Amino acid sequence: MALFPIHHLADAASEGLAILYQGRIIEANRPLLSCVGTDLQNFPTLRDILSGALKAPPDNSYRPGMFRTLEGQVLHVQFRLTPLRRRDRDCLALAIMFPHSMSIAFDTSAPDTATGLYGKDKFQKSLAAFFGNGTTQQPAGILLHANINRFRTINERYGTQVANRVLTEVGQRLKTFLTEDCIIARPAGDEFAIFCPFPYEHPAQATRWAQIIRDVFHTTLSVAGHRIHLTASIGCCVIPFDTYRFETACHYAELALNEARRLQSPDWVRFNPVMQADIQHRSELEHDLQHALETNQFFLEFQPLICLKTNTVECVEALLRWQHPVKGVISPNEFIPIAEESGLIVPIGRWVPLEACAQASRLPAHIRIAVNISAVQFLHDDMYAAVIQTLFQTGLAADRLELELTESIFLEAVQRNLDTMSKIRTLGVKIVMDDFGIGFSSLNYLRSFPFDRIKIDRSFIRDMLNDPQAESIVSAIMTLGHALSMEVVAEGVETTAQLDMLRHTSCSTAQGFLMGRPAPLVNLASYPGIDE
Repeated sequence: MALFPIHHLADAASEGLAILYQGRIIEANRPLLSCVGTDLQNFPTLRDILSGALKAPPDNSYRPGMFRTLEGQVLHVQFRLTPLRRRDRDCLALAIMFPHSMSIAFDTSAPDTATGLYGKDKFQKSLAAFFGNGTTQQPAGILLHANINRFRTINERYGTQVANRVLTEVGQRLKTFLTEDCIIARPAGDEFAIFCPFPYEHPAQATRWAQIIRDVFHTTLSVAGHRIHLTASIGCCVIPFDTYRFETACHYAELALNEARRLQSPDWVRFNPVMQADIQHRSELEHDLQHALETNQFFLEFQPLICLKTNTVECVEALLRWQHPVKGVISPNEFIPIAEESGLIVPIGRWVPLEACAQASRLPAHIRIAVNISAVQFLHDDMYAAVIQTLFQTGLAADRLELELTESIFLEAVQRNLDTMSKIRTLGVKIVMDDFGIGFSSLNYLRSFPFDRIKIDRSFIRDMLNDPQAESIVSAIMTLGHALSMEVVAEGVETTAQLDMLRHTSCSTAQGFLMGRPAPLVNLASYPGIDE
């Protein structure tokens, strides 16, 4: 995920070029990506590839360093760091001079060494030849772009050699299940590009090809004694039905891939013209988000959490709102994903707990404040330092702060995140698992970390009166929480019937519109527990 576009960094350059923000590489040109052997989304930390740069002064002077690729190859390089100011943030520009022998690594026309598949240039030339050779009347086909999900986690957990074997296995599966007239490439990292032709008069064959490719990626591989479950995000464009132009088809397939990533779709996503308009809309919102930070357009509302034993407020949850000067109040569901993709979630995520704790410090000392933390912010920010800074600046006692995390926190850099959570918890801050029950591995995460609370996802509370399975799940979560000495919170309580049912369980706390809608903190002053 890039914070800042750097179109001026030429992919044809002989140097590896990158921009660093808070010690992380947030943008890089293709020579650097090719040399490391990954894409930007899965790019390792600077410590892993060029540890010497961590202590080097940003004086624009070249100095020697040891550069390590994901394949374990060590290169003697020259690098320099230069201060850079971007969007009011202090960044660093990194330039790396590779040995001349590395130039072949940047040749995008060369076959991929790990899989034997085409490189990017060869793939594009082959497709141009297919559409321009005149031997096929009304040429047609489906162009698919695919990304292996959570490939960085595979790399971190099993090592580079196993990760490369996974890429090799996927490449071999594509060759096995596709016909010889299909064109297959690995442009970079865990990215694959596939073109499958079909007769113009049989467009339904596009769906068959998409199904085959989905099944190639969605599989379990046995590699070096490990069973590795794979899934992928897949976007596609059908030529000539979506567009006649090959260059446009590549753009459309990439847009569809981005949409598949955003939706976390288990299936492929075909290009839709709405995506083009959505990109424009999201681009405008990203620009407005930056302006919102600078002009204090964000504000907080608070929703009470009620203790079911005493019927008093024990905690309030801070909820972020955006008052857009033209569009009015914009839902967090709309702008938070854009903030995460653009990197603006880091400064926004710093502001929220600071403001929430500052307001909560005016409440009675027994009332806690809960703040939601984005998994993207947790990955890209120093959360331990951010929490300490927040507590210091606001004077709030650590045991009055709760951080609510979803299980997406475990999708990347798992051990590092667990270590950070443990350090934060030692301060006295409570750690809460939010939306419990809707993920694939919620139980496993409870075993990995001693959460203070678990919040049952609102979907189970909504359905428990009419769905015996939902009621059984709620009951099981209550029993599990009690056994693990974790408090259980039911969120999304909207009816008295739901509340009555919860009172007959071991649920300790409830939250929802029935007890109180989100509102400015001053509006909660009359609630039992706050009015003391």
